[in-house]
Amino acid sequence: MPIDSFTVLLFGLLIKLVLGALFVVFWLKNRAAPWFGWWSASLLLGGITSALYMWRGTESLISVGFGNAALIASFACCWQGARAFDWRRPLWIAVLALPALWLAVCFVPGFMTNIPYRIVVSSGLVAPLLVMAAVEFWRGRSERLPSRWPVIVILTSFALFFAARIPLIGVAPFPFGALPMEYGWVGAFNLLMFSHTILLSVLLVSLSKERLELDQRTKAQTDPLTGALNRRAFIGRGERLLQRHAHEGAPLCLVFLDLDHFKSLNDRFGHSGGDDVLVSFVGLLNVCIRPTDYLFRIGGEEFCCLLPHTTTEQAHRVAERIRHQFEMTTVLIAGSPVKATASLGIASTEAFGYELDTLMRRADMAVYAAKRSGRNRVMVANLGDEMPAASNGTDSESDTHVGHRIKVAI
Repeated sequence: MPIDSFTVLLFGLLIKLVLGALFVVFWLKNRAAPWFGWWSASLLLGGITSALYMWRGTESLISVGFGNAALIASFACCWQGARAFDWRRPLWIAVLALPALWLAVCFVPGFMTNIPYRIVVSSGLVAPLLVMAAVEFWRGRSERLPSRWPVIVILTSFALFFAARIPLIGVAPFPFGALPMEYGWVGAFNLLMFSHTILLSVLLVSLSKERLELDQRTKAQTDPLTGALNRRAFIGRGERLLQRHAHEGAPLCLVFLDLDHFKSLNDRFGHSGGDDVLVSFVGLLNVCIRPTDYLFRIGGEEFCCLLPHTTTEQAHRVAERIRHQFEMTTVLIAGSPVKATASLGIASTEAFGYELDTLMRRADMAVYAAKRSGRNRVMVANLGDEMPAASNGTDSESDTHVGHRIKVAI
């Protein structure tokens, strides 16, 4: 039995209007999500296209001219929604100029009666818009959302669907090609449009939900003052990281950091002054460590760094760089220059294995040994020594001697 194109159009119109209204509600409830506004406009314009096709068929200026202009504007809005989703500014010129270009071409003598020309121009405008929407989502792929790639696939499929009309001009009935219209083909065309729209709408809602959940997880694992990961993140990520390194047999070092005399800073300058020092310290840490390293705020003035694929000697050089840079840093608190120092302890998987609790406890003991030794020092937890080896800024030994001083006794 042939597909009833009118029924498909009517059903598609109703669904687009309902989905468009829902997207408007989502946008009004969360103005921080402007992409819902763009996608609601896309769906509502698509509904207008269906209504014009149902009202005046596919041969009048109203349906072909204004209906296709609404269709082109619909896909332009879809593209702008993709840009908005990844926090890029909308390009209003595309939304306004491309439909206007189509309408201008419609008034060219002979264009309205030449179906091949209409297919080439309309598909040539719509397909690139869908490709650009897919590209926008691809550009934001660093934000790992499970529905992102299905959205890219659907948009690409949609673009290929329209682009394929051009080579089919001489071999397929309208609207797939330019041969005389057959109602079964019209129904199939409308069904493909409808199914792509439904799938894309569902995936876009899923994508937005995944971002919200990701934001909530990120906030739950991030220290609001410094932006460093918190203790909850340390336990979860640390365990996974150590399991991976244990499987590979790769080295990893844990560096525990504790600011010296932090209580006296708080007593002297108040908690806001102490917060300024913490923020400055974290900024310095982020400069001194690699993008692949992890920084956590364990609590108060205590921090921890996990350094993947790092030997004890390499971790010591990193820790010394942090200690020295922070010692040389001046923090302005209420207009007064303030200097602070930190004590650091290192524990490595080379010495203590791949248990997170063991590494943390050993590095913590090394920090307290550094404080007992005068603070502003780097200590390396060592199996063979009761007191870990230490170094500070007054050490005259060069980096070539560091390896000898911190050699791990197995």
